[in-house]
Amino acid sequence: MRLSNVPNSKTDSRMRSRDPRTQDILTRKAIGRGPIIAFVIGLLLLPLLFGSVKITGAHADRTTLPPKLSTLVCVISGEELREMSMDAVVIVEGGKLLAPFKEYDEADQQRFAKEYFREGQKYRLTFGGGEAGVATVQKSGQGCNNIHAKVMVETSAKIHEHVMALATNSESLGRQPSARRAPTDPERAAVMELVKKIYLQRGVTTLLYRSLKVTNLTAIDLDRDGKYEMVGSFTLASKNKFERDLFLIAAPQGARMRADYVGFQAYQPPAEGFLSSIDFVDTLDLDGDGIGEVFAIQGGFDAYGYLIYKKQAGRWHKVYHMIGDAC
Repeated sequence: MRLSNVPNSKTDSRMRSRDPRTQDILTRKAIGRGPIIAFVIGLLLLPLLFGSVKITGAHADRTTLPPKLSTLVCVISGEELREMSMDAVVIVEGGKLLAPFKEYDEADQQRFAKEYFREGQKYRLTFGGGEAGVATVQKSGQGCNNIHAKVMVETSAKIHEHVMALATNSESLGRQPSARRAPTDPERAAVMELVKKIYLQRGVTTLLYRSLKVTNLTAIDLDRDGKYEMVGSFTLASKNKFERDLFLIAAPQGARMRADYVGFQAYQPPAEGFLSSIDFVDTLDLDGDGIGEVFAIQGGFDAYGYLIYKKQAGRWHKVYHMIGDAC
């Protein structure tokens, strides 16, 4: 299934309602035309004609059942399992990546919250593309341009600060074992050698490079071949606060690492200090092609947003973006 980004699709394209089912009416031919048979048939039809009987059980009106919700993927973050934050990121439907709700539309966001963020709703937690626990909605609230949920999480995954997870209402996504871990010392050394090369190629001096900060570095088997890729986020600020950020996806190549995706940014942040750095969130195979899509979060001016990267024809591409909040 090919994924395409349609961030502003209409609400009705995201919802699949159950079609009402026509009720079967059982009839039998009466043999003979005696008055007793006619009287009995009249008694049977009378309540139906005048609505004095409520149909229940197997033949209840199916239009009264709740609509089937589309596949939703969210980001889980926080420090305390009993109260973590859950942001809706993307709806996956028919090979398309759709925005969960319309931007700058509070009514549509409230509509979404009533359908997807009801108190007690449970979501499957995934970590490293595999089953990792349960997230239960406690409440939801309005953000600057978003709707957020507070959830209670049951998981053995160590979620904190820059280590985030995903959650979905899908019964099929992320059914494999988790394939995410901390890098080994040799893996870390190989990645840092590659990172230094990337920075030096872009004019950074060896002296300045010593100020590099590693925001996150994760080993993750994106294509389930047993060889772990490395996904990392790095920041480097000079004395005048000029920023050089790197978002990197690297693959093993012998004892070394090969850069499969280099997202390098060089910029002067605003006086308020807001950065545009991109940090890894997690991975999940959204289209069943055997390669997990990479979820990331990017900062902005008093805002943040979510990104999804997909590997197509051997190269990583950004295929989706969604505002997480913007004040």
